[in-house]
Amino acid sequence: MKILFIAPRLPVPVDTGAKIRTFNILKQLVKFAEVDLVCFSFNQNDNRYVKSLTDINVSCHMVPSKDISFIKKVWITAFYNIPFSVWKYYSYSMQEKIKELVAKNRYDAVHIDHIHMAHYGKHLNVDTLCIDEHNVEYKILERCARVEDNIIKRQIFSSQAKKMMKFESQRLLEFSAAFTVSSDDAELIRKITLPSYKVYVVPNGVDTTFFNPTDIGFKNIEKEPYSLIFTGSMDWLPNEDAVIYFCKEILPILWREEPKIKFYVVGKNPSESLRVQAGKDDRIIFTGRVDDIRDYVLRSPIFVVPLRIGGGTRLKILEAMAMERAVVSTTIGAEGISYTDGENIIIADSPEQFSKKILNLIESPDKITRIGKAARSFVCNNYDWTIIGKRLKQIYIGPC
Repeated sequence: MKILFIAPRLPVPVDTGAKIRTFNILKQLVKFAEVDLVCFSFNQNDNRYVKSLTDINVSCHMVPSKDISFIKKVWITAFYNIPFSVWKYYSYSMQEKIKELVAKNRYDAVHIDHIHMAHYGKHLNVDTLCIDEHNVEYKILERCARVEDNIIKRQIFSSQAKKMMKFESQRLLEFSAAFTVSSDDAELIRKITLPSYKVYVVPNGVDTTFFNPTDIGFKNIEKEPYSLIFTGSMDWLPNEDAVIYFCKEILPILWREEPKIKFYVVGKNPSESLRVQAGKDDRIIFTGRVDDIRDYVLRSPIFVVPLRIGGGTRLKILEAMAMERAVVSTTIGAEGISYTDGENIIIADSPEQFSKKILNLIESPDKITRIGKAARSFVCNNYDWTIIGKRLKQIYIGPC
């Protein structure tokens, strides 16, 4: 089988949730198909990472992307019905590259990664045209508006959410099927398209061999029983909001009861707002990008996910579960994962609940161990990437 895979950006280095999903989907597709990847290049250094794709037998074609000026951003946001986050991926060069590849190859299927690339579907004449909705994007924008205090920003988010809903509902109908990471997202898509619209749930996964706490390489990591950890790209608004919320609303409650608690934030590109927050107390530690997050995850027995904005499912939770961490998350943070509260994860939605459940865990090391082991068993049986790969093969070998 031959598949054309159209993505918004190079999925390596694998340093964001979106890239983790894309890279692992590619790894699963090449088990039963020849895969050509075409994507934008946003960095002149991207060529150095292409070998990571050729090593897994993915043929990579990159199209240089052009930055949009601030004035044009304002103009687009104010006067066009297309969501701003989609505009940056409109490119005549990409359109021509896709046409060139389709003319040279007889593709059995085309897989479009992210709704932001959906507009290229109309240039393709194939029977199997699928799109992977990493998130239902309009829902994220609605949630951004809900928690935004600045009235101007709130209006912008609300406006963009309406534009995105219209864009998603129209474009998705041009595809033979859509993939979502959860049944919740599948229902959202059917609501904005058709009740009969074909949606396959292809969940996010985790490499349970790589994320394995018993790996001999971790035997000398020093454990910090009073430390908490959050991981993720800090230039992603939902993550930034979660960390600021945790620092302002939850940490003060925790410190009143247990001053020894430290909070590690592991992820690239923390904003100035986050740096200011970290500067207020040396018990808040921002690491920036690290080569291997497993070292930090194993250091902290409790993994926190205080997300108030989001869509899809959180790869960070699956990774932490695989590492036998006790995860404390908001309902939105754990959305889309078929967890059991109190057995393999702890759910809390208010600052008071969140702090109380963290303190309860710190006082009960046996409970941390029990939840961590149950969490690893849960993801090994349900969310290992090899299981998800079998699901993909069933979809593509049969018609979408």
